[in-house]
Amino acid sequence: MGIDVIRQIDRLDEKVGGRFRLTSLIQKRIQEVVRGSPRFIEAKSPMRSALAEIEAGKIELIEPSDKSAE
Repeated sequence: MGIDVIRQIDRLDEKVGGRFRLTSLIQKRIQEVVRGSPRFIEAKSPMRSALAEIEAGKIELIEPSDKSAE
């Protein structure tokens, strides 16, 4: 992993609200792409596509609503 990718991850960490949220978002997006969903941004790998999509604001992590709180 190059220094540019590490810097990008640090920026995205702040953008999405933490490393755990970022990891979850990347994992979910890679799973979607591997299952056949089209990429919003083409890159060499699903991982790099996911990072670029997050940085561009094309995808975000949506928390499930808590139905028990209603």
